[in-house]
Amino acid sequence: MRTAIAGVTLSVGLVIAGMSSAEEQNGVGFSQAQTQRAVSTFNDGAKGCMGAPVAYRVDCFQQVFGQTARVISKASAYWEAEVALTRVNRNLYTFVRNHTDKNAGRERVNGARVKAVTKESLPEARAVFEKSIDQAVVILQGSTASETKYFAPIAEAVAGVRNALD
Repeated sequence: MRTAIAGVTLSVGLVIAGMSSAEEQNGVGFSQAQTQRAVSTFNDGAKGCMGAPVAYRVDCFQQVFGQTARVISKASAYWEAEVALTRVNRNLYTFVRNHTDKNAGRERVNGARVKAVTKESLPEARAVFEKSIDQAVVILQGSTASETKYFAPIAEAVAGVRNALD
């Protein structure tokens, strides 16, 4: 009886270990399609933001980061990427809330109404934006082979907008 239980335990352990190794090798939970949806959402939104006046870009990018995080929110394998994008979203949201130009109207960008930040706060906005982007890119570069493979295109898109407030 003891030998049978030990054999079953060993077999189950080997199966579980084999699945973990196979999952890592095959990227189970990750997909090129999911990564591409995130990159497309981000790039399309970023392109629209770049057409807006600089004072409106902070709020515009805040919304783009939020939209992109929502695109990957249901894919548990992308949890770390979602966290990275959500942090940028929250940092920018807080900045816009604290530095909104009360004298500027809202503009429609990417189908949404965005607020302007004050001209005086733009140097600080650049610093917050760039620091947030840098932190997100570090997370998106991943630590496992699967994360690196699937997050790299997202990291590249995010890094590409680092100087968007110049």
